[in-house]
Amino acid sequence: MDLLQLGVEFPQLITDPKSRDRGATAFRLQLPVFPRGREFVWAELLLPRGFPEHATAKIILSPDAVLRIPHVEDTGALCIDGDPGPARGYSADDRIRLLLIAYQEQFLGPWLSGKLDGDFEKEPMNYWLIKVGRARSPRDPVLGVWTVDECPSRPTVREGLLILPGQIVIVASDDHPTTSRIINSLGANATQRIRLLIADIPISHTFTPSTWPRSATDIDRLLTGRLRASQREQFQRHPRRRAVHRIVLLRNSTFGFAYLLPGGPATVVGARKRAYPSLTTPLPLRVTRRDPSWTVGRDQHPEVVHRQEQHVLVLGAGALGSPVVDHLAKAGVGFITLIDADNLVAANLSRHLLGAESIGQSKAEAVAKRVNLGYPSTVITPKNISAERWLQENTLANVDLVLDLTGEPDVRWHVDMARKEYSCPLVIGWMEPYVAAAHVCSLPSGTPWLQGITDLMGKLEAVTWPPEVIRQEPGCSSQFQSYTAAAAAHAVALVAENTLNLIDGEAPTPRVISWVRGQHFLDKHWPSLELREWAKSAAHYDGIVMERPFP
Repeated sequence: MDLLQLGVEFPQLITDPKSRDRGATAFRLQLPVFPRGREFVWAELLLPRGFPEHATAKIILSPDAVLRIPHVEDTGALCIDGDPGPARGYSADDRIRLLLIAYQEQFLGPWLSGKLDGDFEKEPMNYWLIKVGRARSPRDPVLGVWTVDECPSRPTVREGLLILPGQIVIVASDDHPTTSRIINSLGANATQRIRLLIADIPISHTFTPSTWPRSATDIDRLLTGRLRASQREQFQRHPRRRAVHRIVLLRNSTFGFAYLLPGGPATVVGARKRAYPSLTTPLPLRVTRRDPSWTVGRDQHPEVVHRQEQHVLVLGAGALGSPVVDHLAKAGVGFITLIDADNLVAANLSRHLLGAESIGQSKAEAVAKRVNLGYPSTVITPKNISAERWLQENTLANVDLVLDLTGEPDVRWHVDMARKEYSCPLVIGWMEPYVAAAHVCSLPSGTPWLQGITDLMGKLEAVTWPPEVIRQEPGCSSQFQSYTAAAAAHAVALVAENTLNLIDGEAPTPRVISWVRGQHFLDKHWPSLELREWAKSAAHYDGIVMERPFP
């Protein structure tokens, strides 16, 4: 690097190097004459160890700038578009030039002129997390607050649960449908529940470092203005007449702030470890939304509310069924009954949702356990019995959609019989050998699969398969087909997406949707295979999606 030349181009750069932690080198920047209230103590160009080959240069401001000036991280690093990094082909000198220009144009000039004054409100939670991190102590009884329901329209005082030893507060009652699922997902970190009081206050405008409540007096003043007298009395004195933790939660759908108030009881958070709240200072806490509208759809998918009410019966927890169930849970389907009589064997591992730790276990039960722990917005009820038996012993009275992924004609017959008694939509999904094609039949209520006594699966396929294909493929049965999880991923996406379309009411007419691979794919796996006439338009492509009316 030519520091002398850079010093000529940028007179504010003092080229006398200073050593910093971890082998970094810093160069101070001369500061301008500040307008009143906009000063900070120092700024420097920091070249971390490994610059320019393996590290990126930064501008660092003095500690007094943190939480007082926007776009300053907890470390003092200035958050601007500057050094493009080592992968863009710039020289070290040019990278420093770009950083110094960005410092002037993106930060220093706008800060001095007042153009950044409203920027704290653009990313309020980033700055709140800095405050939370600075206040954190090993002796804190609470580490964070999780909300699982909508923000109330009016201020309210409610009970919540402190989950130990995880030290998480869940803002919901025991009987809220998501509470038990979230607690179960915490596993060993949820062996004890302690009730506490929460003042749940809706807010219309965000807080910033200049408007955060900073003391118990500030919070008390806020509560006085927002709670009714009876609510304040309830919040100050617990009905059981004993000391409890008290939390003030200030939130809306976009942001949330919380404080643990001083004076709560000592809390055992681990083996012989007690945590004590401050006697005088409120503890700022991170607020995390755990409601399905956020965890599933980031508030961008209003259909999640409807999906939460839906009960889907899934027949088959194999190579297609297990990942499809995983996708339905991630998409927010509230209730799934999963039917499969088989146990996981080693031959399943390359394409199943489950791994080697589940060999010998019931597929349905192991998939349900895994997904229930991972996605509290869904409840999966497993049944380790055959689909035929379940359909004989149960009705579809409380089922909103049936998803048959067994590939078994007897199962399809039983499903049709059950749908005659209680009509509901049906999705049938399957894969052809090698996943040369995958198909979804999307059938609204009232449309049977069987046409007379004819099962249509073979007629709907894209290839007429010779018997040798099935006999020569190794596996757990004569009809087991060899394919990779990567190939099956096309089928999984096809089934999951079209199942959700039917759940959401977007597929009112009976139809067949197929993913068909091209002729090159067929030639690669078996000689002399040809696409049927309806599928020949896929021959020159790697794979295409085709849609047909259900016959």
